[in-house]
Amino acid sequence: MKTLLAGIALCLLLAGMAQGQVHRWVDKDGNVHFGDTIPPEYADQMDGQSGGAGADSASKQEPVVTESVAGEEIERRKEAARRAEADRVLLRTYLSVEEIEDVRDRRIDQLESQNSVTERYLGRLNQQLADLELAAAEHEAVNSEPGMPAEIPADLQQDIEDTKASIADYEARLATNRTEQERIREKFAVDIARFRELKGLPPEGTTASQ
Repeated sequence: MKTLLAGIALCLLLAGMAQGQVHRWVDKDGNVHFGDTIPPEYADQMDGQSGGAGADSASKQEPVVTESVAGEEIERRKEAARRAEADRVLLRTYLSVEEIEDVRDRRIDQLESQNSVTERYLGRLNQQLADLELAAAEHEAVNSEPGMPAEIPADLQQDIEDTKASIADYEARLATNRTEQERIREKFAVDIARFRELKGLPPEGTTASQ
C-alpha cells in the first residue's frame, strides 16, 4: 500500500512539474519539500525549476512577441489598403495606356519649356558676366601702377557678384527641373506597368500573342 501511495504521489508530483507549478525548498531541519507555492520564509530558495523564473520569463516574453506580430499584421493590412486605393484611383483617372502617356508627356514638355527659357537667360547672364569681368580687367590695366593694382569700382564689383549669384540660382533651377523630369518618367513608368497589370494587358514591349 505504501508503495502504491508513493507511486501516486510521484505521479502527481511529475504531473504538477509538467504543468510548471511545482517548487522545491528545504526547511530549517533539512527536509526537502515540493509544492505549488513556497512558504514566504523560504522564498529565497526559488530554484528555477518548473514553474520558476524560466517559465515566468517565457510567459512574460510571449505577449511581447504576440504584440509584435499583431503590429506587423496591422501594418501589412494598412499597406494593402493603400495599394488598393492607389489602384482604384489609377483606374478611375485613366481609361488607357495612351492617356497616361499623354499626361506624362505634357508634364515633361511643360518642364522642358521652362528649361529652354532658363537656358536662354543663363546664356545672357554668362555673357553679362564676361562683359563685366572684361570691364574690370580693363579698369585694372588702365589705372594700375607698377606693384599697385587698381581697385575695381565698388559698383562694378557688386554687379559681378550679383551676376554670379543669379547664374548659380538659375543653374540650380535648371537642375531641379531636370531631376523632376526624371522623377515623372519613373513614376509614370510604374503607373503604366500597374495599369497594364490591372487591365490584363501584356507588359510594354510585348504583344498578346507572346
